[in-house]
Amino acid sequence: MSTRHLSRHFVQEAEITPHEFVLRARIDAARMVLESTDLPLKTVAFDCGFGTADRMRLVFRERLGVTPAEYRSSFQGQTMAEN
Repeated sequence: MSTRHLSRHFVQEAEITPHEFVLRARIDAARMVLESTDLPLKTVAFDCGFGTADRMRLVFRERLGVTPAEYRSSFQGQTMAEN
């Protein structure tokens, strides 16, 4: 199956592009790490596939309206029951 054909099927089934799916997965992974660890933002960004902390900051600001540091300070240490 070609990349183009796979992308079409993915959009048909998931109703989002593969790129959007991957970006959302990266954001979700970063959010979980930020909530549960004190790892440096540079490490979180690399481990979650953003490449750089600057790229993660940009995506967080665009998608969530906060920086990763702001997100961490708001949600770190909260359990799922508290959310």
